This record gives sequence, structure tokens and C-alpha cells, in this order.
Amino acid sequence: MKKLYLTLFVACSLQTGVAQGFRGRVFTDTNADGQLNNQEKGLAGVPVSDGLHVTITDANGNYQLPGHTRTRFIFMTTPAGYRYTSSFYIRADSSLPAFNFGVQPVARANNAVAKFVRLADTETYQFNNWITDAREYARNENADFMIHTGDICYEKGMAFHAQYINTRTMGVPVYYCIGNHDLVKGPYGEALYESLFGPVFYSFDAGPAHFIVTPMRYGDYQPSYTVDDVVKWLKNDLANTAPGKPVIVFNHDLLTYDTLFTIRSKTDSINLNEHHLKAWIYGHWHINFAREHGSSGIRSICAAPPPDGGIDNSASNFDVIGIDKNGISFVQRRYTYVHDQLVPVSPAATGVAFDGDKMVISVNAYNTSSPVTNVLFSLFDKKGNLVKQLPLQPRTDWNLFAATAIPAAWMNGVYTATLEATLGTGRVLFRRDTFTLAKSTPVKISKPSSDWPEALQNIQRTGITGITTAGALHLHWTANLGGNIWKSSPICAAGKIFTGTIDDEGNHHSSITALDAQTGKQLWQFPTGNSIKHSISYHNGLLLATDAEGVTYTLDAATGQLRWKHTGDHNNLPAYNSGGAVYNNMYYTGAGNYLQALDINTGQVKWTNHDWTGGEGTPAAMAIHDGRLITSSNWNHLFAHNAATGKLQWKRADEGIRFRSGTPAFFDNLLYVYGINKLHILDPATGKTTDSIPVTEDLKTMTAPLVTNNYIITCTAAGGMIAFNKKSKKEQWRFVPGEALFYSAPYSSPSSATIESTPLLVGNRLITGASDGYVYVIDLNTGKMISRFNTGAPVFADMAVYNGMLYVADFSGNVNAFSL
Repeated sequence: MKKLYLTLFVACSLQTGVAQGFRGRVFTDTNADGQLNNQEKGLAGVPVSDGLHVTITDANGNYQLPGHTRTRFIFMTTPAGYRYTSSFYIRADSSLPAFNFGVQPVARANNAVAKFVRLADTETYQFNNWITDAREYARNENADFMIHTGDICYEKGMAFHAQYINTRTMGVPVYYCIGNHDLVKGPYGEALYESLFGPVFYSFDAGPAHFIVTPMRYGDYQPSYTVDDVVKWLKNDLANTAPGKPVIVFNHDLLTYDTLFTIRSKTDSINLNEHHLKAWIYGHWHINFAREHGSSGIRSICAAPPPDGGIDNSASNFDVIGIDKNGISFVQRRYTYVHDQLVPVSPAATGVAFDGDKMVISVNAYNTSSPVTNVLFSLFDKKGNLVKQLPLQPRTDWNLFAATAIPAAWMNGVYTATLEATLGTGRVLFRRDTFTLAKSTPVKISKPSSDWPEALQNIQRTGITGITTAGALHLHWTANLGGNIWKSSPICAAGKIFTGTIDDEGNHHSSITALDAQTGKQLWQFPTGNSIKHSISYHNGLLLATDAEGVTYTLDAATGQLRWKHTGDHNNLPAYNSGGAVYNNMYYTGAGNYLQALDINTGQVKWTNHDWTGGEGTPAAMAIHDGRLITSSNWNHLFAHNAATGKLQWKRADEGIRFRSGTPAFFDNLLYVYGINKLHILDPATGKTTDSIPVTEDLKTMTAPLVTNNYIITCTAAGGMIAFNKKSKKEQWRFVPGEALFYSAPYSSPSSATIESTPLLVGNRLITGASDGYVYVIDLNTGKMISRFNTGAPVFADMAVYNGMLYVADFSGNVNAFSL
């Protein structure tokens, strides 16, 4: 037995290189065959590591490393301006005489900026168009590399990615991080990952920056590496990095929500703030979220998955990030699966918007793999003569805009407009539409309608309007707010429309904006620190909203001036994206242990929840009835609190209720709420189920149930809208819109006909916005479509009706007003 132990020890020593050390050369691989020949020259100044020690190649590209007891790979820090030709790592095989790394100069390398494509939490072993989108974008836009920040995932997912998403197939260097679901059964948690993707921590250079990949600390199976291993290697790696070089770290999770990025082990630590850390890029949460960490100069960016919707209904995407000498220079989300989208909002057959005497030209155009660089608008009279031509200016990543004077003699004539959208590849999209050039007739208001101060008009979230009928939708005006609109419903009061925009990239595009309800003219805009994900609330001349970092803003609705601001107790993930509510002069906002009731006039905290915490962020809005506050946390519970005191009254997590995307709603003193595959009707006092309806489709949309005299209307993640008979609970009809332009409901993917905007009841009609970009008018009794309007971008926000007009906010940042 002693002899066997000795044999194993010697074998392990040889395998890890402790006995012999490691040597090799980094060389310019002129023929790209990965093999060093006599004509190929060495490259000086390249760091090479054995997983602990780091050395630098000499003038001839040679290096030597001592190895250590757990050396599994020798890997180089690929230098900026070069790409590896075979691999950046070699397994530590004692039979190899040398460990040589070939590199080639990158054509058109930009030393001032590094641009890369980031994938997160793909969790799939099925090929789909998102892979093509990412590959084509990287090639079209000359990305320096692509990186996956973990949860690849499990055995099937890792094998699939290794085969289909690699440097050869994607056309750019592809790097991977290890996530918690990539630590799987084996000799040790990362064994399969290493066999497919190499070391779990390493570094490379691109442009002006130094990029470091660090591993997940924990996972489904125990890793063999420790935090101490990572810290020791990091110290050596950064000791061989040029001082002042921006450092970007990739990891599957966020290290800290605070400003101090210190990695600590039991025996050691390293403060990355002292090493010019500029960004921490992570995944894990399946959300789109970005923030600046105080005045540290460090930004962190999370992304939802590219194949499907995020856990909190974030849009499917990969993000594109640019790094210059100062850190992050730009961030762009590329929403997956969108191909050749080119839709005129105005002018169109369904209406022409005007700003005074100027015709508004508003176009929604998008293409995932090659961005739209410009759009040319041309106007022809009925004889085919070109009478006007002008380029459009971008307002958001979806919308382009212009306004042009129209002679009075042209009015009421029939014209043809063409759009030519040029992509970054040079390919041109073309569209032709014919319309009547006429202003919309002003809506006559015999009696002003009630305010629309909350999403779905009231805190019971009923969605029932006072309008008696609706037919074809006719565009009255359109206005773009300069940022994307996610779930922020138009709020209507005092002759104004209010809504909020998101900025999931950290590009300072988030705001609260006021528009004139009759004309769409912008009255004021207030910038917010982070995204206004959900709806805002109006009460007695005040607007109240909470951003994704838990900061509440109270504005004067007439002027946009800040009355007070409250920074809640939000100091960790997930980001905040629920809808708050006003009741009895208190504003309810936050979640978990930062769920609070605030005095609407002063911002004073009336109570803070201490009864529950945890779960994920939910896009559901709070609902209030009879002094009872209903709120939730995704993957946790539905909760009922006493609105006056904050005391928890009951909670439910069973029968799929813990999956919280949808807003609860009160009808006839009953609470209607979605589980993942069941509609529940609850007693609000006890939380007990009084009735339920099984639903074959996933109910993971951000909608609330709509209850009418005869029907219960539900919206699904993949199967459109379903009407159930209120008495029998049987399905009466189903309306299926087109396939979503991109995907938002958790884990929804092609082909999903998703509705994220709660239907409104208008007489015997339903009006709903869908993820295919259309607003539909549907017959309540049959489910048949009466009319539709193409907004050209997904509609997630709940709509509003005010003074005879329908207001629809879409993802492009447009607020559209329709006469009913």
C-alpha cells in the first residue's frame, strides 16, 4: 500500500509539473497552424501563468514557470492587438516538451477602444437564431472578442456550447466564465468545464484594457479551487499588468453592491480599487441592470439571457460593451431575434401626426445583427413626383424621427412615402406606404373624464374604462421620450400624460417626462438616477416613482420640480422593478426588508417591513383594497400586509403562486392572481383559494387578470389571450397575436405569442398591446380582431384611457395617442 501511494504521488508530481517546471514560447504564428517553426519569431512581454505564478516572455518570446502542486493549465495573457491561433491555454501534460502559444496580429486592431459581445446565462443545448445574431453582430461590427459570463449550463449545455459557440464558429475569440450551474458532478465541480473550456481563472488584453475572468465561488457541486487560489493568482497577474491600465473583471455574480471591490479569502485579500478596476461584468440574476458604484468610478452590468426572457421579464439580449482608457465608453443592448424591422408610425394609413404645421415622421427600425445606421424618408405625390426627402435622426435604439413643414395646399391629398433604412453592413431595407395627408380631428370633450392616476387606473388594478365603444384606432399624435419604455404605464391627470423610461445600460437615459395630453408636446423632463421600470403614481398634484436602485422621487406634476427624494434601504440585488401605489396619503414602494410606506407630502417613513425578505425582483404592481396591501417577490411568496401598520397578514407560495410576474387584481371583493399555470381566486382576508382555473399556457406575463360580467381574461407568455366563462370556468375563446419581436416572459423563447400589457375593457371591446408590436381591438364576446395598429416595437406597459383618447407607450420610447 505504501508503494502504491508513492507511485501515485510521483505520477501526480509529473502531471502537475512540480518536478520539471514548464517552458515554452509565445510566437507570431504566421501560417496560423498553431505549430512553432524556425521562421516564426517569438513575442516579448507576454504574461504566462501556471495558475499561481506569472512570468513575462523574454526578447525571444521564451518563458519558464516553476509550476505548483495544482497546476492543471499553462495559459497566456493574450496581448492586445493579437488573437490566439489555437488556444490561450494548454493542459499541463508532463509528456509535452514545450508549451508554445501562437498568436497573430488582428487586422484593424483599435488600441484605443476594445469592443466585445457578452452572453449571459444561456442555459440551453438547442440551436436558435440568437446564436446567429451574436455571431453576425460580432463579425459585422468588428468585435474584439465574445465572452459568456456563466451558467452555460449543466452537462448538455456545456457540451453544446463547446461545439457550437467557440472561436472557430463565432469568428472571434470566445471566452467563458464558470457559473454555479457549470459546477457539475465529476471528480471535482469544475472538471467538465475545464475539459471543454480550460482554466476557470485567467486574463487577456484587448485595446487599452486588461480583462480578468474569475470563477463563481459556489455552485451545484463543490469546486476544487478556493478563494485563496484566486487571490494569490490575481496578485501575481496584476503585478505584471501595466500600472494605470483599466481593469475589467468578468464573473458570474456581482462581488459587492458597495463601492469597495475587495476579494477576501480566509488568509488573504486583494483590493481591486487599488488596481484601476473600472467595471465588473456579471450575469446570474437573468436581469438587465446597470449601476455606478458611488464615486469609485466602477460600473457593474448584468444581462438577461439572449435565448429567452429574463427572470423579471427583462428583454432577451446580448450586450455590446466598449472599453477605453477611462473604462466603459459605451454599452448597447442588442435585443435578439429582431430581423429587418421597419415600421412607419407616422405618416401611415392609420394616421398622420403633426406638431403644429409640421408633419411628424416617426419610424421604428431595428435589426439585431447589424444596427440601423440611417433612414431616408421620401415623399411622392400621386403622380409619382418626389416632393420631399430628408434623413431621420435617432431618438432611441429603435426610433428615428423628423418633423417637416407641409404647405397648406398639400393637405388632404393622397401621398406615397418610402423608407430606406441602411444597416451597418450596407444592406438596405425598403418600405412603401400610401396615406392621406390630413390632420386628425381634435377630440371633443363634452365632459372631462376621471384621472388615470395609477397603472390600470386604480390601485385595485381593474382595467375597466368608462368608454362605451372602440373601433378602428386612428393615430392622433406620437412623441418619443428619448429612452425605452418598459412597464411604465402612461399616467393621466391635469391635462398631462406622465411616464418613465429605463436605462439598463447606465447611459443616463432614464427619466420621468410630462406631455400635453392633447398635442403630445413635451412640457418637462426630470432625469432619474436609474431606470423607472414600472408605473408611476399621481396624487393631488404630485408624481411618485421609484427607480431600479430603490430611490423614490416625488415631483411637482405641473413643473417637474423635485419635492423630495428618499433613498430606501435597498443595498443589494435584485434590482427594484415593481409598481408602487398611493393610498391614504401614503406611497407604498420597495420589496423585502426595504418595503416601506412613505408619507407622500414629506417622504417620512411610516413603516418598514421586517416580516420577510428574499426572492427575486418582480414586475408585478402592488394592489390595495379595503386597507390590505398585496405585494410579492418572485420565486418567493405573494404577501398581504395591513396597509396602515405594515403587519404581515398572510402569504402564499403554493400551486405556482411563488412565480410572481403578474399583477394581482381585485374584483367583487375577491383577489385574482396568477400562478405559473393556474389562475387563482382568493379570499383577500385569509389568502385561501375560493376557486381556480388551470391554464395550459404559462401565466408568466406582467399582466393582471381582467374580470368582466361574463368573462375572466388572462394573458399568457406564449399562447396569447384566453377568455374563460366566469361561471363555468371553461375556455370560451382564444386570441393569438403574432410572435413576439423578442422575448421577455421568463424562459419564453421562439415561438411565443406573448402579451405583457393588460387588456383594457372598452364597452364590448378589449384593447391590448402585444409583444409583436401591435395594438389590437378585439370583440369581447368572440375574441375576433376588429382592428389593429402597428407600433413597430413591443408594448409592455399597460395602456391608459383619458378624455376620449387611448394612450399607448411602447418599447421604442414612443407615447402614441389614439382617438377612440
